[in-house]
Amino acid sequence: MSKAVHLTPHQLGRLERGDRKYLDTQTLELLAKAFSLTNLEKREFFTAAVGLSDRVLFSKEEPETQLNRLIRTMEQVSVPAFALDVYGDFVVANKISMDLFCITQELLDYAHTIPIGFNVMKFIYSSEFGFKNIIGPGWRRMASIEMLLFRRATLRYRHTEYFDYLLKNLLKEKQFDIDWYTSHRSPEAYDFTYEKFEYNHPRYGPISYIATESVVNTRAGDLYMLIYNPSDKITTDLFQELRGNGNNSVKKLAAWPEKKMV
Repeated sequence: MSKAVHLTPHQLGRLERGDRKYLDTQTLELLAKAFSLTNLEKREFFTAAVGLSDRVLFSKEEPETQLNRLIRTMEQVSVPAFALDVYGDFVVANKISMDLFCITQELLDYAHTIPIGFNVMKFIYSSEFGFKNIIGPGWRRMASIEMLLFRRATLRYRHTEYFDYLLKNLLKEKQFDIDWYTSHRSPEAYDFTYEKFEYNHPRYGPISYIATESVVNTRAGDLYMLIYNPSDKITTDLFQELRGNGNNSVKKLAAWPEKKMV
């Protein structure tokens, strides 16, 4: 490792102990390469190197205040919307998004009883939630995108007890295990600004939408709000039908900002 980053063993030891806190750009780039970070992970790695925590950077509002504002926004839109935290846990989701992915109250009750039941990677990789059946042949592409985003979001939090708990349970899914250890080789400079998805939903038929991400900075870590914007009339009509005449109610799912281990 010391040769890879052009440091002596003594200098590397100081870095590992935290004695050396300020690194030049070249050393950071060499460390990122030595750790085989994806392009999205590199961005988080460089941010972490500044040494300022979210609590210091975003200290004006309580996280719960920001979450409540986000919920009100998601209730007003007529499209599927949900928010993930830095661990990829579903924090909140509106009615349309849950109907789109066939999330029943029974399934929600079940998710509350199992480890990481509200994690997006658990939802994607586990057969218990039926996500592969909903997405069909496009599952592989969506899983690859979500893996890169998961690696990005969790990078600065992998030292935490909750991440250890999360990863331990995710690795029980065989395909996740494979993808987690191979995804760092991805050459994509991927950034989830918008992405189009088209597939034949088993319940609703052909649908087409553009997924967009908005990042809400909080002192308890970022929240990532995903909104699915319909890209044809059939999907527009479907989302309106799923909303119905009532309020597009939002459910709180995973614990946030404090994390709980089942």
